[in-house]
Amino acid sequence: MRSAFLLFSVLMGCSLFANAPAASASKTEEVARAKARPTPLQSSDGALYVSCATADRATLRWPILRFAETVRKHLSETYLPLGSSATPLVIEIGAETNQVTTVERRSFRTGDGFAQLILRIPNPETVDLEILREAVGEALLRERARSQTGRYSSYTWPKWWLRAVLNASKGNVWKAEAYERLQAEIRQNKAPSLQSLLTAESDPSEDAAAFLAMWILEETPYQKQNNRLSLLVNPWTPIFMLGILDEGAWQTWLAEQDKVIFLPGVITYSQFLRWQETLDDPVDTADALRLATALSRTMIGRPKTFCDLAERYLSAYSAYVNEGPEAYWTLRRVADTEAKALEQQLQQCKMISIEEGK
Repeated sequence: MRSAFLLFSVLMGCSLFANAPAASASKTEEVARAKARPTPLQSSDGALYVSCATADRATLRWPILRFAETVRKHLSETYLPLGSSATPLVIEIGAETNQVTTVERRSFRTGDGFAQLILRIPNPETVDLEILREAVGEALLRERARSQTGRYSSYTWPKWWLRAVLNASKGNVWKAEAYERLQAEIRQNKAPSLQSLLTAESDPSEDAAAFLAMWILEETPYQKQNNRLSLLVNPWTPIFMLGILDEGAWQTWLAEQDKVIFLPGVITYSQFLRWQETLDDPVDTADALRLATALSRTMIGRPKTFCDLAERYLSAYSAYVNEGPEAYWTLRRVADTEAKALEQQLQQCKMISIEEGK
């Protein structure tokens, strides 16, 4: 109850701060203006509040709340549970009418330790949604850091990390496209090392940073929850990060992304190229059976066009077992010709889906 009262006081304070009347205005007018404000909307658990400085923008409270809830949900699923009714995040919709794309952040604290972050959107009709997404994400992560350490100043990640975490929480369509862009970088240079990504002056590409975030935030034998929590309570330095992360594990995980089905029934150009590298020529019957078994696994969840091609290679491996190398090479050449055509198609469109294969 006490927290709710303090929150009400903060919301009222935000309104008076945002709509400070002229010195000649009476106290009665101030109170009347505050009382006329639309009632703040809140999330179901009380972790997010959206207030409004003017009645004419009251209808924008709901979409702003939904937007913030979506950012919070995605980050909580990717990272750690974020947001608390004990220290809710307040978002205030301002009355600015000029073209303002920025978001303002400040904190409110009382003498007995009650604290919360406040985001103010001067003009919700012109705000840059990516700036708002980052502001909401950063505020939630700052509050999580404060809950772990007792101070907001413990938030010490580099600037690019917040964007990387937000990108890592996006849907699989974005991840599939980002994977293609990252693989294009790798083909031109080489897979980025942890050393190159985590040095103090590093400025990794958006896609490399996002995949690094995905790897760090996954609960694997190398990235368990205690390691993720440690990012909130320890200064981020190359020595610290390289001490809890493993270069070999990072490179292995990055290579294994070729097998990830970001979208059911879809294969990307880069995944296809790496798949082609596994199509070895058998050295004996046992090897042909091994290759056929491995090939069969790659067809699961892939589009029909790709699976039809894989069947060509399976027929070639089967011919090796039943008829010998000469029969294998006859079918292999046919399969390679079809593979070249599909590679050219993928090079243009970057990925094919199950619908395109019907």
